Amino acid sequence: MPGRRPVLWFALAALLAVGAMVLMSRTGSASGGSAYVVVARTVIPAGTLLDEEFAARSLAMASVPDDLRLSGLQANASGVIGRRTVAPLAPGEPVTDAVIGGAPGVGPAPLLPGERAVPVPLRAAGGPVAAPPEGSRVDVIASDGEGMAGRTRVIVSNAEVLAVTPPPGADVADAAGGLVLRLRTADALEVARALDFAREVRVIARPAGEG
Repeated sequence: MPGRRPVLWFALAALLAVGAMVLMSRTGSASGGSAYVVVARTVIPAGTLLDEEFAARSLAMASVPDDLRLSGLQANASGVIGRRTVAPLAPGEPVTDAVIGGAPGVGPAPLLPGERAVPVPLRAAGGPVAAPPEGSRVDVIASDGEGMAGRTRVIVSNAEVLAVTPPPGADVADAAGGLVLRLRTADALEVARALDFAREVRVIARPAGEG
């Protein structure tokens, strides 16, 4: 029996060490924890609309340390629904604000395929007009002909104002200023034709919230 005592002490010490390691690992896991972010399940090309059907098929949730301090990570899929990618995503790559056009409400989203940034003079008959702010919506109308033979029509509806461009030193409300509008290619061509050939082209601000 005396010869077995060192073996028993060694076994007991080993068990205590294993228990301590398990306890430390559990404590570390509880203090560190984990969070989840949205990642791409498959290759997602730039310009992809992340609607509900596509998101269910091509997005997944991945675990990351909850103390990971990276801005722009998406914590749930609902935050990306309806957004469009402006850069391609590889499988496993996180979906960030930068990939879906920037944080909401911080500047205009980048141009998407098929869109153009078109400068349009800000004109109004009879005097200057205040420029609508960036991010607002406007209609573009063109007038042709003279007198009773003249006609006015809307050539672009609900265009987004990307920027206000008054000339250097001029007030924003100066009639010589202009706007940069986000337009589809076909609308950009229509505006260019009107600026070249129409008697007058005007930009009219739409009421806030009107679709």
